[in-house]
Amino acid sequence: MEKEVLKSRLMIWRISQVVLFFLGIGFLLLMLNDSLRFISSIPDTFGRDAFWNVLIFAAPLLFALAPGVWRNICPMGTTSMLARHLSISKGKEQNQKTQGIFYLISVILLYMLVPLRHVETSGLSVVIALVGVAILAFIIGYIYLGKSGWCSGLCPVYPVEKLYGTKPLVQVPNAHCPTCVNCVMPCADSTDNITPSSNQESAASRFASFIFVGGFPGFVWGWFNVADFPSRMEGWKNLEIVYGLPMLGFAVTLIVYWILRRLFEEKNYSQISLVFAAAAISCYYWYRIPSILGLMEDRGVFGLDLSSIMYLKELLRTISVTFFFWWIVIRNTNKSWEYRP
Repeated sequence: MEKEVLKSRLMIWRISQVVLFFLGIGFLLLMLNDSLRFISSIPDTFGRDAFWNVLIFAAPLLFALAPGVWRNICPMGTTSMLARHLSISKGKEQNQKTQGIFYLISVILLYMLVPLRHVETSGLSVVIALVGVAILAFIIGYIYLGKSGWCSGLCPVYPVEKLYGTKPLVQVPNAHCPTCVNCVMPCADSTDNITPSSNQESAASRFASFIFVGGFPGFVWGWFNVADFPSRMEGWKNLEIVYGLPMLGFAVTLIVYWILRRLFEEKNYSQISLVFAAAAISCYYWYRIPSILGLMEDRGVFGLDLSSIMYLKELLRTISVTFFFWWIVIRNTNKSWEYRP
């Protein structure tokens, strides 16, 4: 009876993975339509609005509340795990040093790629980038054992999942790993209260954790204070602006993080990291919520304009900051993202 229940639950996750995979393809087609206009009746920014202002807007909140759910249904994760599910993966194992190098590369990729959003804003550019990443995810998943290559390795989103997902609301079954093959140690999916600092076995891991936890809040602040360039060529000619302010913010909060680690004992490092995690996600929604709802100078997603509601922007910002500091820093819980297979 228990096996039947497990099979039915796994089938639900498989259906969800297929639905999200094709939904991802739908997002790509919508963004492609923004540039190529093969369906003229759809507004020429609909695809980008749906991708950046719906999916990407909701992602950090999902990482904080239920990272295991996202790990189960992420289209890129599904793509990377196809080789294992089809039993064609080479299953190359990694040692701690390689795991640390992969984690450091994922952090560097995140810092390199995110500012380019201000440069390459066309739907076609995003489609090309995402298809390229999907191909890379499949190849890495084909080469390496389990999730070690992509989902817990080179994926640029992985560091953000670890930063925000320390205290998940729910645990879910692991829909990609029917059995544990010890592909990474510690396993991000099944370790209670996982943090970016959980793997300190290699110098690369320690360095990656340090620059990501300490620098990410300032990086997020800097990113939101850089405007999109009106043309692609103008953006590529001003990369010093595109990267300058995010990296300045990165340097400032990294120095603050370093000072705090010098002032307090090592046993307080995890709590300091939680404060920086809450600061980063709070900063993200500080800017994104008003822009989504049309509380800034421009209209929000799909023409929303709530700017006439007095003090709504200030109220929502206060609520979001309070919530995330309570959720990540103050609230006590002891859960992993997913149940160990």
